[in-house]
Amino acid sequence: MRADDFDVTMTTAIDAGIGRVHSAHLADGKLVQLGGHLGEAELPALRLALLMPMADACRDLIIDAGEVESMDDPVIAILMAARDWADGQNVRLRLSRSSLAFDLALMELDLGELLPRLAALGASVAAPAPLALVPQQRAYID
Repeated sequence: MRADDFDVTMTTAIDAGIGRVHSAHLADGKLVQLGGHLGEAELPALRLALLMPMADACRDLIIDAGEVESMDDPVIAILMAARDWADGQNVRLRLSRSSLAFDLALMELDLGELLPRLAALGASVAAPAPLALVPQQRAYID
């Protein structure tokens, strides 16, 4: 057999019960992606991602919570602390997307409206003006 006779497939298995905290530093801010079950084990990574001082040029802290399956109360406490920290540092903290489990956990504690969200694409763009009626061009007659 030759090496060409084999197909290689790469897969990644992720345990649904494990929480994930990933952060990416950008030129003008930071993106923090959350996923899975966020509990005691993820608290140190969450603190580093959300409460660590940012570079002077960084003015935005964006949280993507679209893959969160569940979260414990201490995680919510860190999210609220991050909101207060961002206000004190003149950093804009915004939630880009969130899962139903994330939203329900916040609403259960009456905190659902405390994390500001990014506007949906096109939401801040004004509706186009209605088309003006323009008379049809006249035909040229010799």
